[in-house]
Amino acid sequence: IKDEQEDSQEAFPDTVLYHASGGGDQAEPCLRRFSYREQVRSTRQVQRDYTFTHPAYRLEQVGLPDHIQHLANDYERFDYPGRYKREAVAKPLIHTRAMGLRHDARLAEVEGDDVRLQPGLSFSLTEHPRETFNVHWRVIRVSHTGTQFASLQEEAADAQQGTHYSQTAVVVPGLTEWRPEPLPKPHVDGPHMATVVGPPGEEIYCDQWGRVKVSFPWDRESRDNEFSSCWVRVSQGWAGGSWGSMAIPRIGQDVIIQYVNADPDQPMITGRTYCGNQLPPYDLPEHKTRMTIKSQTHKGDGFNELRFEDELGRQEVFIHAERDQNNVVKHDETTRVGNDRSERVEHNETLSIGDHRSEDVGKNETIRIGENRSVTIGANKTETVILAKTETIGLAKALTIGAGYQTSVGAAMNTSVGLSQSEQVGINKSVVVGKHFHVTAGDEFTLTVGKSSLVMKSDGSVLINGSTLDLSATGPVQINGKDVDIN
Repeated sequence: IKDEQEDSQEAFPDTVLYHASGGGDQAEPCLRRFSYREQVRSTRQVQRDYTFTHPAYRLEQVGLPDHIQHLANDYERFDYPGRYKREAVAKPLIHTRAMGLRHDARLAEVEGDDVRLQPGLSFSLTEHPRETFNVHWRVIRVSHTGTQFASLQEEAADAQQGTHYSQTAVVVPGLTEWRPEPLPKPHVDGPHMATVVGPPGEEIYCDQWGRVKVSFPWDRESRDNEFSSCWVRVSQGWAGGSWGSMAIPRIGQDVIIQYVNADPDQPMITGRTYCGNQLPPYDLPEHKTRMTIKSQTHKGDGFNELRFEDELGRQEVFIHAERDQNNVVKHDETTRVGNDRSERVEHNETLSIGDHRSEDVGKNETIRIGENRSVTIGANKTETVILAKTETIGLAKALTIGAGYQTSVGAAMNTSVGLSQSEQVGINKSVVVGKHFHVTAGDEFTLTVGKSSLVMKSDGSVLINGSTLDLSATGPVQINGKDVDIN
């Protein structure tokens, strides 16, 4: 058995005799009928295939058979799929296919009784009246017919005597390459069920393309591990260039297998189904109005979920992040809440705004801070209260202003200090009162300027001290007292 044609005389050293006479027995085995014909067949084979690793490459190959005679070379036959994924495999394959499609382009049907004719072996024909047939031929098919009568049958009056043998065969030119007719590749009808498998102790097992391994129920030799199948591609809901959706089937899940072009060598997972040990995430039909995308933590407990509830009066969009949630909005974000909104942060919150921020509260706002609060404003701050403002500080308040400070009160202003109040002005201070100015001290009032002082006490005494004292008036000056001493 050989794969390639060789120029050899391997059949036997003798030639096969052709003798067309139909009467009597021949002295030696021969061929009595030789019917030669040529048929129009393809002289050019073109095939294409597809590989997902190089989808833009057509993998087109052209095969030209050898020894084309009496035919034009443009009788093309196109076939898809080509049943190859690499050019190194395609070139010899398509040549073999082209030769196989011409398996009956030149052949002869013969009848005779030479038992040396065997499929695959060649012989040289001799004594044919057409000299072009006295050449090398190769047998591709033989049918034998023989009869042998028992001794009692031979003694019957009308019995045929002796042993009879004949054969019919199909031969092709022996010095040219011959290939049998290409057989159709086995097809797989309909989808198959399979279970995703992988190495022990693993939950997700895939390659760089997201392909997985599966085990079929009909596979009696499967060990339900990473050697149970070839890598099987997985159909995704959306697949683009570095974008789309990706959900890797996990070990133990039931999947639906389809075959590309019904080819058993090209399985593909096109769907996934729940089963007895892979139940839906919520009890059905109790939660039949829920649509969910729910994952499972890899090698741990917990899940991430995006869930929609469509029950009338209970409509809900639910988002659950088992650990972190990151949202990126590269332009605008708008959120509208028709009723109430509650937000709770168990630990810290950081908010960074690049430009402006506006906050509008229709009615009341309450802010409660458990410990400290720091506010830093890089430029100006304007605060407007339409009616009243109340500020309560339990202990102390410190106010530091780098430059000016101005307070404008439209009506009355009252300042109440429970204990002490100190005021220090670095340079000048002016107080302007439109009408009356009253200062009341319970015990003592002291006014000091340098070495001079004015002291007024609750007992009615007034003490003025200074190096000089000038009293000047444009009108009369009166000094009244029980005793007036002028030193």
